[in-house]
Amino acid sequence: MIPIGVKESCWTLCILVRVCIAALWMATGVSVVTATMAPSLCFVPAASRLAAPARPRQQQQQQQQHELTMSLDKDIIYHPPASTETKKPPRRERYNGRYPRNFGDKYKEHEGDADTIAKVLAKGMTPAGRHIPILLKECLYHLGLSSQQDDALQSSSSISSQPLLVVDCTLGYGGHSSQILKALGEAEKGSRLVAFDQDSLEIVKTEERLRAVLRELMNMNMNMNGTGPGAGAIPTTKEEEIIFTAVNQNFSTLASYLRETDQLGKVTSLLADLGLSSMQIDDNSRGFTYKREGPLDMRMNTDSSTETAYHLLCRLKPKQLQAMLAENSDEVFASEIASALLGKKGKKGANAIVPETTVELAERVRDTVRPLLQDKKQQQKKLSSGAVKKLLDSTVARVMQAIRIEINGEFRVLDQLLEDLPHVLVPNGRAVFLTFHSGEDRRVKKAFKAGFKNGIYSSWSSDVVRPSSKERRDNPRSSCCKLRWAIRSDSKDASVADII
Repeated sequence: MIPIGVKESCWTLCILVRVCIAALWMATGVSVVTATMAPSLCFVPAASRLAAPARPRQQQQQQQQHELTMSLDKDIIYHPPASTETKKPPRRERYNGRYPRNFGDKYKEHEGDADTIAKVLAKGMTPAGRHIPILLKECLYHLGLSSQQDDALQSSSSISSQPLLVVDCTLGYGGHSSQILKALGEAEKGSRLVAFDQDSLEIVKTEERLRAVLRELMNMNMNMNGTGPGAGAIPTTKEEEIIFTAVNQNFSTLASYLRETDQLGKVTSLLADLGLSSMQIDDNSRGFTYKREGPLDMRMNTDSSTETAYHLLCRLKPKQLQAMLAENSDEVFASEIASALLGKKGKKGANAIVPETTVELAERVRDTVRPLLQDKKQQQKKLSSGAVKKLLDSTVARVMQAIRIEINGEFRVLDQLLEDLPHVLVPNGRAVFLTFHSGEDRRVKKAFKAGFKNGIYSSWSSDVVRPSSKERRDNPRSSCCKLRWAIRSDSKDASVADII
């Protein structure tokens, strides 16, 4: 038996608990279900009470809440507050890896970022848009423009006290020419540098760089002489300083240009670097490299009407291509490669099978030569996969070299320069040639040897000068370079009148 007072107290406590739970339900939206009158409680999800009819007071509160939300949404949608924040500038494109493969993506190297360029050079690579001059010290020495003697070099050289006329047949990035200008700063005033380059895209940028070097040299000379702007002096005239002229022509026109400017037979030093510039190799849009996708173009002068490499392949017959590969690059698989590239006719004619890109050409050549190398492996010692890859890449490089030589007429213009050289140089004038494959070196060697035999040259380099091991390690592109030099004799046997 429970006392009556205790029982009433329990019912009172239960009612108070239910009132508190109801208030909690109104505040949190949690539905509470009670079983009988017992104080045991069971909580259920809010979704279970949605089906129950809402009370009038609840409906009134929900309606007020809905109207408030709609009014706020209306204000936000149709009456947005005026923003006072300034928009941030768009973020520059993220640098794709340490050394992006695409020439256009290397903006840090193009913009001259010192840290990036230092890292690229430390890896033995060439920064994008730049060129490292090869055998620079040796070139200046054999050109007679070095003021210091070097026991490692056998020829004698000295800076003349007379005004000099120096010709750079291939200006390129201007690495050699910039040092030539500095050497001319030590020569007699009025010395000249005439630089040729047929690449209209690069010559404008290079001329601007060399003009800056020339201005720096002039300011340096003025300060050393105490006639700088700080002293209130007037700069010397152009005729008394170094004169630099950039000519957007192929060096095959050198003799005619010098004749027109009354300088024929007055050149004291001539440099001909016959290699490609790194800017041309690295820019895949020019089509000189097989390592990245690019059109089969390969023209040195993109403004000329000369046909591209693709159009040349479309025009040639297999026998003609075979002869071209053998002549221009000594390719041993010339017949097989020519047949693979041009031997079969597609439904649309010859153009249907000609590769249109550098990568497509490279893959076609690799697929052709790889089985031939496997046949050789059965007869000789087995080659490793790395050796096979190296041989395949070398074959692709020779094929592209042969096509490039044909497109730009490189052997023809070289022969013309070698023929005009005795008439261009002043007596005791010097010539230096940098060659990069056997076809070029054979022509230079043959011309110098014949000229020496006929008394046109007083001396020449029967042995080539090669880059040092350090230079080859720092600049791998210099590995195949050969330097040959010759000195014009005092003989008058080769008369200037012969080519006029």
